[in-house]
Amino acid sequence: MRIAGIEITDRHQRIASRAMQGAIALILIVGLATRNASVVVNAALALAATFLPALLARDYRISLDAGLTLWITTALFLHTIGMLGLYDDVWWWDHVTHTLSATIVAAVGYVTARAIDVHRDDIYLPPRFLALYILIFTLAFGVFWEVLEFAARIGSVALGVEPVLVQYGLDDSLLDLVFDSVGAVLVAAFGTGVVSDVVDTLAARLESARTAARERRSPQFTTGPNVGSRLFDELVDGGPASARRSWLVVAAIGVVAVERVFAGDLLWAGFAVTLVGLALAPALARRSPQVMLPWGLLVIAGLPLAGRVFAQGPLSNAFVTALSVAAIALIVVAELDAFTPVEMTPTFAVVFVVMTTMAAAGVWAVGRWLADLWLGTELLLVPGESASAIETAMLWGFVYATVAGIVAGVLFEFGFRRRERTDDRRSAGRRTAPDGDS
Repeated sequence: MRIAGIEITDRHQRIASRAMQGAIALILIVGLATRNASVVVNAALALAATFLPALLARDYRISLDAGLTLWITTALFLHTIGMLGLYDDVWWWDHVTHTLSATIVAAVGYVTARAIDVHRDDIYLPPRFLALYILIFTLAFGVFWEVLEFAARIGSVALGVEPVLVQYGLDDSLLDLVFDSVGAVLVAAFGTGVVSDVVDTLAARLESARTAARERRSPQFTTGPNVGSRLFDELVDGGPASARRSWLVVAAIGVVAVERVFAGDLLWAGFAVTLVGLALAPALARRSPQVMLPWGLLVIAGLPLAGRVFAQGPLSNAFVTALSVAAIALIVVAELDAFTPVEMTPTFAVVFVVMTTMAAAGVWAVGRWLADLWLGTELLLVPGESASAIETAMLWGFVYATVAGIVAGVLFEFGFRRRERTDDRRSAGRRTAPDGDS
């Protein structure tokens, strides 16, 4: 690698990594000497993380080259040295460190998803979808990080100690998510080739583990190729009775859409119309009124509409809205699986839905903030409310989105597992029926 005409060898990169690793250790010592808990915790975690490449190579035979190791160590070093005051004194320091850290998170997301894509026959993630996946993965992690910082702040207040993770206000939290997006876009546009060797190594490790697992099974339990039924088919196969209930739910959502238009609530009217469109897409595409999404899933997706109709009742809170987002995410994923080249297993889809729910909370917060700043709306920055109160409400929204995403993920996974068990029992019944008749 050459920078400004100077040849940078692997040896030079390893020396730079070791130097920054030593600097992080010195910062840890400074934190201990000054009894600064925030510096100590952040430096200790950063120092431990610098040994991750060696740990991956030793225990999992996943080797990171000198450039990748330097990339990780630089991000950790800049964050750690920032704890000594640069975050407070240099306005752009937080933006740089957040962008660099986000590129690492995005790279981890890409490597994991791409390796699974290569490894599994029943998962296919086209390049354009992978770019979207990288963005969602990074934003979801960004929201999760804001939740961790918020929890650390609440805990420090309750215990009367200095917070280990520091939040610098509403604008800082929102800009963190903006620069998370920047880091994700950089990796999606320019960074995937850098980690291609890691993808190949991880995919090979996954294949080796699967082969070993097959060899441990007895012959009668050995399975065939790793190809399952499509996600969409598992989701919509509910029978005529379920389809009729789904049509009733769609009709109710359509009525609410009309009511919201007459009430002048165009935002929620648009939400209802979008939900109706998503619900009708399977029947229209397959030209069959019986091909409908599960009515229960549509009910969950439409819960916030009931909250609007019944004057801000219990169905209009942030947790219910986040559950609705999770349900809509599952609908979109299933329709991507059905009508595009994207293929996912139910479990992969559920994980993606959880991440999408969290990322959507971040996108909605940033979108409202930018609209208020540029268009003069009052979606987030409500007149008369302090920035601290607005920030706290937003962060609680992130907490609700995280919890709702996990709850929805567990429910969806349970539903898919139950459907698989039902299908297995039906298949077993069909295989044994001739023997019972003889």
